[in-house]
Amino acid sequence: MYNFSAPMPYNKDDINKLLDINNLFEKSGITSLYACVPRSCELFTGFEQSRNFAFEYSSWSHWKSLFEQVLSRGCDFIYLLNSPRPIDIENPDFPKSMEKLDLLLSELKKTGIKRLRVAQGQLMTYIGKHYRDFEVLASTSLEYKTIWEYQNFIYFHPEVKQIVPSHDVNKNFKLLSILKKQYPNTEFELMVNEGCLQGCPNRIFHEMVNIDKDMIIKNDVCFSISYGTSFCTPIIQKYPIHSLLIGTNIFPWDIDEYAKIGITHFKFVGRDGYDNFNDYLNNFKIYLTGVENIKKINQSSFSEFTHHLAKSKLLKRLTVKEYKKYLPKIKYLKKYGHLCASRCGIECRYCYKCAEKIIKVYKKNLKEKEKQPHYLSACKIN
Repeated sequence: MYNFSAPMPYNKDDINKLLDINNLFEKSGITSLYACVPRSCELFTGFEQSRNFAFEYSSWSHWKSLFEQVLSRGCDFIYLLNSPRPIDIENPDFPKSMEKLDLLLSELKKTGIKRLRVAQGQLMTYIGKHYRDFEVLASTSLEYKTIWEYQNFIYFHPEVKQIVPSHDVNKNFKLLSILKKQYPNTEFELMVNEGCLQGCPNRIFHEMVNIDKDMIIKNDVCFSISYGTSFCTPIIQKYPIHSLLIGTNIFPWDIDEYAKIGITHFKFVGRDGYDNFNDYLNNFKIYLTGVENIKKINQSSFSEFTHHLAKSKLLKRLTVKEYKKYLPKIKYLKKYGHLCASRCGIECRYCYKCAEKIIKVYKKNLKEKEKQPHYLSACKIN
């Protein structure tokens, strides 16, 4: 069975709706949900990423009841202590942060929560040493991409039971297969629908800032919270097809190829977009349907498989049935994916050519449709 983790919705009805879709599938299911409390909660420690915007729910009792609801459904829950920001031990308030952490972990233990997703190395070691009742899971925010990084990390952090690799290595089958063979007792979970720009130089900065604060100094984007996305957003908006094909999303019809190298755990992202819960619920359902039987999602669009490109009007018009055949072949990526980091766009333009083929076919189809009476195009490529 393929196990998927997903963001936890912020009310019980939506939690039930999300977990109820498991009844539709045999090959896969959502077996764990993840979340943290918002900054407004009295048990917020500061070691979390600030991506829970439900500030109106500041009481721990509210979040505790949701976590308990997840567990009562037979689903695992992972609490996120996943800010990669360095621990500020020189801050006079640091002892208070540790007191809050101790209080939070005590409450999580009482609730029955045993798994913590952590991004900061010092915090991993600290929890592994002093809170042995918890399992430490490593966050993708580590952004490790080489075998040396993983070897040294696993040696230095024996307390870590699971790692979510950087999604930049999703198509590096050589690295992933070696990791699974070398570390059979470590679980590896891959993000399938991130859609973040491949090789974004601002990704770690973006993960470190408090994105719940809309801050800008001197009216200059260089000194704003949005600096992290000022580089990638214009690119993926202007070139959505290239961004999708050069990126490292894992399509549902490729999941079996990861199972062949021993990876059966996968992750849906999207917790900072849960104001559109029904859209995400539908996309998760479509994805798992595609894992079950690709023929059932023939009329689905590429936009439904990606978080950051979900709103692309162009991708919404590219259906699986009509355009899947032009995507980069997984067999090619299994053979050469480990070389992407060295030669993509320079010595190899395979994925670029696939994108250009889709654009060519789309333009051709668009012209044919425009010949039909009363046809009004909703999206053109400039």
